[in-house]
Amino acid sequence: MSLTVSQDRIPQPRGFAMKLFGVHGDMFDAGKDYPTQDIEFNSTPALDLATAKVTKEIIDLRINYGGDQKELYKRLEKRPDTDLQKYRDTVRNTHLESTRQYSQTAYRFGDYVIKWCLVPDSETQRKLYDETVKPDDGPDVLHRWLQNFHKEHDASYLFQIQLCENLEDQPVEYAGKVWDPEKYPWQTVATLKIPKQDSFNYERKMFWEDHMRVDPWHGLKTLQPLGGPNRLRKVVYPASSALRRKMNGRKEINVKSIDEIPGMA
Repeated sequence: MSLTVSQDRIPQPRGFAMKLFGVHGDMFDAGKDYPTQDIEFNSTPALDLATAKVTKEIIDLRINYGGDQKELYKRLEKRPDTDLQKYRDTVRNTHLESTRQYSQTAYRFGDYVIKWCLVPDSETQRKLYDETVKPDDGPDVLHRWLQNFHKEHDASYLFQIQLCENLEDQPVEYAGKVWDPEKYPWQTVATLKIPKQDSFNYERKMFWEDHMRVDPWHGLKTLQPLGGPNRLRKVVYPASSALRRKMNGRKEINVKSIDEIPGMA
């Protein structure tokens, strides 16, 4: 499991990822030699980089004007998806253990098409939703809150899926629209339990950052990533990882067992 955070005092979408071990079956070529299933989440239900075309446009804007929010917003407000693009700057900056996490994009689920989410399920986690980051908190406040929580508490999540029942109302190619949960309700299909533990280990952290990655194309064909953003990830993720390892003088390591990860004992 990993969590991706930026400077914690800045409200932004937060990522969550899982790498499941001991998964066997008909795999995509990218991960066919590794018995793992990678699953990604994000704390916003819709993806602002909703198509390949939008991805290029928005990344160009943020590279050129990211240091000047006024100018960036002036340009975003000329777009038809203004609200979607500005939403990332207004997300509630709360305790990560209380935050719902979403797949954002669609996936196959055997013969079905779904999105998935993780819902904090313990009373302790739900109460933490009231705990928001304040301006005088440290730049790593979310990391510290998360570490302290796992030292004292078990964590529990509902793994829920949302079935695609109407392609016109629930687009798969365009990831910028939320599938209405009133029309298409979330259904719990599993639970995730995380026992209390010392969750932070420097050796494990460095191994993860230097050698590992999560890729939705590492997994079963029956959980095929769908839509333009996922087809883009199929190319961008390995290319980005290769460049990062080259620049840092590291090599990518695809572990086959959790026991191969340092600091897991």
